[in-house]
Amino acid sequence: MEREGMSTRMPVSVARARKLEAWTVQGDLLGSWVGPDSAAVLALIASFPVAEPMRCYSPAYAILAYSADDEYLFDLEFCYGCYWVGVRGPDDRQHLVPFDPESAPAKELLARFHLLEQSTRD
Repeated sequence: MEREGMSTRMPVSVARARKLEAWTVQGDLLGSWVGPDSAAVLALIASFPVAEPMRCYSPAYAILAYSADDEYLFDLEFCYGCYWVGVRGPDDRQHLVPFDPESAPAKELLARFHLLEQSTRD
């Protein structure tokens, strides 16, 4: 049985997302992506391939998505240790979706998180 990947498990409201906030799960705002940058990040995430997940689920980074009028749409929590993305919509039901952390899209997103994290330290 083939697992559903990010392309099929992204929230329905993803098309309305215009602003993404990147957070550490400890509650530190790293920065945000707006407009075309947010669309590029969401397309990157949707292209994550599936891998065999593990069990720790201790996400380090999260993305909160908002519409153009700042309505909360959904959040994504990334655990690069066990290869799960937690997808949660306004109904508060979280779905875990496996991903391949060694894939080019996953590595690029992690690099974007690190870049934002570095800019908060400077």
